[in-house]
Amino acid sequence: MKLLKVLLPVLVDFGVFWAVVYLNMPDHPMRIGEIGNGNLYSLMAYFSLFWPLLLADGILTQYLIIIPLWNWVKHKGASARFIAGACIALVCILFAGALSYIIWLPEDGYSPLFSFWWYMTEIQAVYWIVNFVVLYLLDRKRTSADSEPVEPAVAA
Repeated sequence: MKLLKVLLPVLVDFGVFWAVVYLNMPDHPMRIGEIGNGNLYSLMAYFSLFWPLLLADGILTQYLIIIPLWNWVKHKGASARFIAGACIALVCILFAGALSYIIWLPEDGYSPLFSFWWYMTEIQAVYWIVNFVVLYLLDRKRTSADSEPVEPAVAA
């Protein structure tokens, strides 16, 4: 079950992102030269070219950080879940801001910086929401399978 919790959420997330990139490829061909443009299509080009590395990173993050966090939070109360969610949201916002700042060209003004920051935050939020929904469904399915009543043996 642990292997399923590590692989399935990441594969579902990457499947969603792959579908978005694949459906946009006819309109915006993904080329390595577009990666540094600082827009949504450059992020999609990055994803389409480096997905194996990103997938490995996603699986490692899931195994080393998210599964232990999930197992800890699911046995705690609502306040612990809220704090964990707030921390993940803060990490998403900070990480998106840092990456946006790295690729931002100051001569373009602040609009592209904030726009890309917003896109990156949205993408990470969708990733984590889908991830945690899949983990929740896996645990819910496991709990309901464990709690099925066992029929008593009929005495002859």
